[in-house]
Amino acid sequence: MIADVTLSAFNKYPVDFDVPELAFDILIPGCETDDFIQVVDAMTHEIHVHSHSKVYANVTGVIRELPDALTTQCPHSDTSPLDSFLGSFIKGEPATMFVRGSSQSGPQTPDWITNLLSSVTVPVPFPGRSLDNLIRNFSLTDVNFSLPDPDAEPEDPRSNPQVSGNILVLAGLPSELNFGIEVTDVKATADVLYKSRKMGELNLREWQAAKSTRMEDHGESLLKIESRIKNAPLEITDSNVFSEVIQMLIFGRDKIMLDIVASVDIKVQTSLGDIVVKGVPAEGKIPVKRPSLF
Repeated sequence: MIADVTLSAFNKYPVDFDVPELAFDILIPGCETDDFIQVVDAMTHEIHVHSHSKVYANVTGVIRELPDALTTQCPHSDTSPLDSFLGSFIKGEPATMFVRGSSQSGPQTPDWITNLLSSVTVPVPFPGRSLDNLIRNFSLTDVNFSLPDPDAEPEDPRSNPQVSGNILVLAGLPSELNFGIEVTDVKATADVLYKSRKMGELNLREWQAAKSTRMEDHGESLLKIESRIKNAPLEITDSNVFSEVIQMLIFGRDKIMLDIVASVDIKVQTSLGDIVVKGVPAEGKIPVKRPSLF
């Protein structure tokens, strides 16, 4: 993956000089303190500085592959360095990257500059971007709602109501993301509500196979993600709300609408390797029809 960036600043001083090509390593914190993982090779092209004029710097960054250390879980933890970095980014909090001069600079770069820059590592804040609006829609369709099995043991998932249906997710893609990605699996922790009251928690903690399709909607790029769940346990947390829902299923005429508030994990396959994006917030609906036996 290649990223091209142009920076500009006004030079208010009466000086003219040229800056040769400079190479830099872009690093992300690893599992241990002072442990850095290189993810990007960056190169500034030759910069021409003129007095009392705007100065332009063109920077090219290249990610050739994702190092194994970046996606491997840290010891005594269920998160990897990439999880930690993306976690801050998703929450809108600034993450920290590090920039270090590369020991392999261009042929026109004097050795003393290369040696000086490669001995310095500078922390750089990376602005977070809240992904609250990343998932535009999270819903379950063709829902089958099964009552608990009265013969099941308390620890048995069948002792809870079970939900089967099709997960449909519409996710917005940043306009800068112009390379192919494919979602292969999804999982979620989800609260299920009826009339704004929490009824229970839908157990989607295991990876569910998924497929994705890129689509356009009024000039916006979207990713349509589909997955099928079967007999996912619904752990009831408020029996009064659950009883009200059952009464509506038995005596009501129309389907009832449940709300779902979820935190979604998405496994993404890219040309750089597999990436897991954790904790993306999502909200949606679960339409539940009356079972035919009623």
